[in-house]
This record gives sequence, C-alpha cells and structure tokens, in this order.
Amino acid sequence: MREALVRWDDFAEHAPAIAEVGKSLLFRVGQGEVGILATVDPHVASVCPIFTAVGSYLSVSDTTPKLAHLRSAGRYALHAMVGADDLEFQIRRRVREVEEAAEKRGVHAAIQFDSYDPQHPIFELLIAYALCVTWPTAAESHKQSWHAATV
Repeated sequence: MREALVRWDDFAEHAPAIAEVGKSLLFRVGQGEVGILATVDPHVASVCPIFTAVGSYLSVSDTTPKLAHLRSAGRYALHAMVGADDLEFQIRRRVREVEEAAEKRGVHAAIQFDSYDPQHPIFELLIAYALCVTWPTAAESHKQSWHAATV
C-alpha cells in the first residue's frame, strides 16, 4: 500500500474544520500570507502560500536553497505562524512541480503579494497529513488530525 496524496480542495472537503483553521492562519488578506516550510535536507524557510480554487502552491525563487531541496527530496512540512490563543496548523508530505502553462497562469492570478517572479518555479503542496491544535483553556489542548486514505 502507498499513502494517498490529495490536493487542498480534497483535503478541505474531507476535513473542513481543520482546513478552515489552516487557511485562516496561512492566508491573512492584508496582513501577509506567511508560513514556515521545512524540507528534509534540513532547511526551514518562510514562504507565502498561494491558494487557488483547487490547490495550495508555492512560488520558489531559483536562487534559494529550498528549490534544490524541494526538487531533490520532494517532501515538506508547512507550518502556519502561531495564531491567536496559540492556534497551530500543519500540513505535510510531497510537492509536485507545476509544468503546465495554464496551471501556472492560474497560480499567478491567485497571488496576493508583489514579490514574485513569474519565471520562478511553482510547486503544488500535495497533502497526506494535517494537524490542528486549539487551546480551549491554557491547560487543555485539543488536537485534530487528518490522514489521507491509503491506496
């Protein structure tokens, strides 16, 4: 058996409460869209996630080490910046480099920030696992996790 990988829209359909928290932390219109990307090489970097109707993506500069890391191992964990009341969110598994011009145009149209180059590579974040942690009280955490089905 191998682990299933899903796009953001499939994840959101199957785990809407977790996806809602994640998108609210990763995509704050007017405040910046920033997450922390970890790769297996190991490397940790700030990134600006991009959301389209179906997927979550990254535009990656060709001068950053994360490009080589994503291309070589293809695995990632994306953590949202901690939200109000220590709200936490993470997704992880594999990236897919986008090659098709129409899909790239769709991603570029969804970008909400100015600091990108349309020539930079784009990666879709395919999801196999998600975690959301809320804190109803200072002493009590509530963890919700989601796993894609195995096929």
